[in-house]
Amino acid sequence: MRERTKDPLREVFEREVESLAAEAAKDSQELPAERIEALAHLARLVEFRSSSRPKSRNWWAALVFVGTLAIVSVLLFARVPATDIELELSLSEFSFVLAKDQALTGTTELSALGASGLGRIQTPDSRSPFLSQSQAPGDSTTAISLTPFSRGTRQGSLTLAPVPLPAGARVTVQRPNLPNQCRLSTTVPGLILEATVNGPVTVGLAGSLAREFDFTIPRPVRLEAGAEDLALDLTFAKMPQSPFSPQLQVRDLSFSRIDQFLGPDRTLVKRLSTILSGTLYFESLNGQERRLRAGEELRFERSQGEIRTIELADHHIALKFHGRVSGMTTGAGEGHRSIMPTYLEWLWARHGLSLLWGTSLYVFGLIAGALRWWGVRI
Repeated sequence: MRERTKDPLREVFEREVESLAAEAAKDSQELPAERIEALAHLARLVEFRSSSRPKSRNWWAALVFVGTLAIVSVLLFARVPATDIELELSLSEFSFVLAKDQALTGTTELSALGASGLGRIQTPDSRSPFLSQSQAPGDSTTAISLTPFSRGTRQGSLTLAPVPLPAGARVTVQRPNLPNQCRLSTTVPGLILEATVNGPVTVGLAGSLAREFDFTIPRPVRLEAGAEDLALDLTFAKMPQSPFSPQLQVRDLSFSRIDQFLGPDRTLVKRLSTILSGTLYFESLNGQERRLRAGEELRFERSQGEIRTIELADHHIALKFHGRVSGMTTGAGEGHRSIMPTYLEWLWARHGLSLLWGTSLYVFGLIAGALRWWGVRI
């Protein structure tokens, strides 16, 4: 490194060198050996003096290294606040909140329908003794079951009209251990549903024996939800089925259920995952996959997006979801951890080549600065 302060001894040495060089250029004869030897002694003296002085070190390389370590630590451990994901899950149960007014299902052909949590049931006006035109159980709730059957050459039928739900309604979809059945639960007081019955149909009301009726033309049955949870048990002739409307706009997805165990002394409450299997795709990381195991917990602090399809299979519910989530975690207890992408993963996925070249140049400059700081010439 060049000395920043003036050194009289070095200046004398430089003047002697310039003078001797000028004489050599003018006169082709050999220079006096005494002067060359004296100049050599002077050069050694200058070098000895320079080496004996304490060297001042530039701390910029160390400061840059510490700053870089702090930045890399943040990128490595800090996680992005939100990310886009794609989910393909096999579930036994899940719930969500509708983000806007939507029809949850389309027109659905059923082999049986059960409804509980009703405040009013309005039945067909038929000559045959059926039910009263309007049954209002007061403050209590009631339930009904409708089951078509065959009588001779006549086959009964049952059709459920689309189920309209308002924004903010939470819906739970369950796949109970019953053949070809699905349960929908929600709480929307005053919600009106309509089913159409035709031909031989068995009708059952809570607290009374089921009765058989034969409708010669299609007749409507109007069901009005009460103040409590409305539960619809949909039974299909076969599986798989896709009765739900496609591209449902939803938020606040949940893949867990609460189990309660009633003991003599206390009640135990436990949260259980309803995931049977599935794959999580990180869209912001170029579609990076993460396999989900049976019973693995997956929770979101916030989630909003689109349920693309819901398919009811023989022993599970197949769900496809695309959306934006935050606070994504997995595990329970001490194993609870965040699986949101880190900033370093996000940068590598989005700007991998630029990050590689920039890191290489930076490391080269840092090493060169460290070597110079230790006095190594490069």
